Amino acid sequence: MTILKMNPDEYSVAAEYVPLLIGLMERRDIPRDVFLRGTDITPDCWREPGARVAAHEFEQLVSRAMALTGDDWLGWEFGAAMTMSTHGFLGYAALSSETLGDAIELAVKFFRTRSTVVDLQFVVEGDTAILQLEEMIALNELAPFVVESLFSSFHFMALKVLPDLEVDGELRFAYPEPHYFRKLKPMVPVPCLFDCAYHQMRFPAYRLEQRLRFADPRLARMAAAQCEQELANIKAPPRLLGQVRRIVLSHAGRFPGVDEVASDLHMSSRTLKRKLQQLGTSYQKVLDDLRKGLAVEHLTQTTATVDDIALFLGYSDASNFARAFRRWTGRSPTDYRE
Repeated sequence: MTILKMNPDEYSVAAEYVPLLIGLMERRDIPRDVFLRGTDITPDCWREPGARVAAHEFEQLVSRAMALTGDDWLGWEFGAAMTMSTHGFLGYAALSSETLGDAIELAVKFFRTRSTVVDLQFVVEGDTAILQLEEMIALNELAPFVVESLFSSFHFMALKVLPDLEVDGELRFAYPEPHYFRKLKPMVPVPCLFDCAYHQMRFPAYRLEQRLRFADPRLARMAAAQCEQELANIKAPPRLLGQVRRIVLSHAGRFPGVDEVASDLHMSSRTLKRKLQQLGTSYQKVLDDLRKGLAVEHLTQTTATVDDIALFLGYSDASNFARAFRRWTGRSPTDYRE
């Protein structure tokens, strides 16, 4: 029987990101003591080797930053401010890798040393490379900051290590378009899609073979060895959200109920509901989010009819699907496609 023990403290981020956020606040004339006031963050906690900040502490910090600055788009700036050293030994391992593909392979393997709030996955579909962020806990209101900061960081690091990089590709976000994005859109160099099934950064797969500017095999091996040591000290938390999503997607066209998914996970539906609640979500929300994401991708990326999309998503008729889609996005499927 599968037993998933949920320990909130296992969902965390590396403490090195705290002083970076403090620095952004200080540049806005918000002193450190004012910024940290009312949070559970211990001053100078990041000076301890291997220090981690629990997910709820990081959420306090981000919420505090948003409230004090009023800058809802702060994630983009936070990511742009990150350097390779901000990412610890993983940053140095990636920086000194031979090719972009090698750097991504290391990032995926050792991403847990930086965060267990989200997980990094990588796949290649045809001529498209896809970096995907999978939420380990439901980010909810924190999603824009976390996802946008990581995508921003990946973008600016790529500019540093790839000579003469021609920026192309696509960003996909699993949340609705934020109110501030209209102002930011002219500064984002690639198309962005919202309400998708997953958070993804897509780019041409041929770039994986490009040699990095600071390639140094010896340094890469040394940094990777340090990452291995760090990884051994960080317990991998349960991947329940990802497991539920994969089970749901494997039944596309006949989405399973919570009892069936719980059975596949060798637990009772009551236990599954409780564990999802601990992660900040519910089975119905997971199901609705996936259906919405798949609907948006079919409407924007294919020529399938609304009737066909409704059938694929398990709706008995297009009118039921249209009502659900309007509830999710505030628009009809036809309006969304246009």
